[in-house]
Amino acid sequence: MNVLSGFHGAVWLGWLAGVLAAQTAMAIPPMVSHVSDPAGLLATERLGVTDLEAKLADYEARTGIRILVQFHAKSPPADEDRVPGAYMRGLSGQLGTLQHGVLVVYFADDPDWRIWVGNDLAARFAGKPGTVEELTASKAIHEVKEALFSAAQAKAEATFGALQKASAPGQPPGKAHHLELWTDALVDALMARLKAR
Repeated sequence: MNVLSGFHGAVWLGWLAGVLAAQTAMAIPPMVSHVSDPAGLLATERLGVTDLEAKLADYEARTGIRILVQFHAKSPPADEDRVPGAYMRGLSGQLGTLQHGVLVVYFADDPDWRIWVGNDLAARFAGKPGTVEELTASKAIHEVKEALFSAAQAKAEATFGALQKASAPGQPPGKAHHLELWTDALVDALMARLKAR
């Protein structure tokens, strides 16, 4: 090998190292599925994980907004949940939704829903201008979240009640079906809220 080819090899390796460093610095979010249900809280009676995954993937393809939905059997440990918002912020950072995405988590033992709205989407979600800090301090984000939760729950309860009345004797819809209806209503409301603004 002559000196010139060795020089070009070193330049090429230096260029490659720079590209890899740049990719690492950009903190590309990991590729994850849109739905995580390790405890099997959702059934396949109506919506199911597969249909929800397809709905969220299609929404991301159309709008560029990634919405992730997770189902946890248990709430976070007290030491991880001491500071309001810290648990969801940390989880969003791991999943790549901290800036431009949304993380929705259901905790079955409460039961309780939580939503993390990425910083880039906060004003759109709140429906008014302002930084995340301003919209949090004014409770604008909290008020929209509570309205979404209430509307989704009311819609799910109405649908579930109708299904109970229409079900065959001894075959009422179960808890998993109720959760699917609640999830479906909440995700639809969230999609509409973000897309309309």
